[in-house]
Amino acid sequence: YNRMNNFMKLFAMFLFIQTQIALSQQNLIQQLCQKTRYEPLCVATLNLDPRSKTSDLQGLASISIDATTKKTNETLTYLISALERTGGNRTAFEEYGTCVDQDYGASIDRYLPAALANQKAKKYSSAIANLQDVMGASGDCENQFAGSCPLPVSQRNKVVHDIADMTTDIIKTFV
Repeated sequence: YNRMNNFMKLFAMFLFIQTQIALSQQNLIQQLCQKTRYEPLCVATLNLDPRSKTSDLQGLASISIDATTKKTNETLTYLISALERTGGNRTAFEEYGTCVDQDYGASIDRYLPAALANQKAKKYSSAIANLQDVMGASGDCENQFAGSCPLPVSQRNKVVHDIADMTTDIIKTFV
């Protein structure tokens, strides 16, 4: 009976410590996200990734870059399918083509891998510049449509812009 009682006390202590760790990690995410202009997006984005439960601030920044890459890839995939549906309309082909090749293609091939490498190497100003290139690319894609950007493209450009901007806010906390 006594041994069982000791086990229960140890188990209760273990649960208490685990709960404290989980709460302090939640607190770390909350504190970091409060420093961004996108607090709800930041909290939701970081909590979506299971790695955030055990990550330090550097790890959370990497998770944010990964999430930006995921959203950018989803937009690129959408634009490629829209490009395939232009059906010989030269103007639409050029608008979508520029978004695919120059804007989102460059973001996936160059800017985002560079941002992750620079962030891990603690070259924060370079990582921020890379993410600003991603934001610029989403704006350039928007501008391809000369004021008549289709709503689904506009919404995706905004999502990519905002998550990249949020990630720059996170990385700025290290500078």
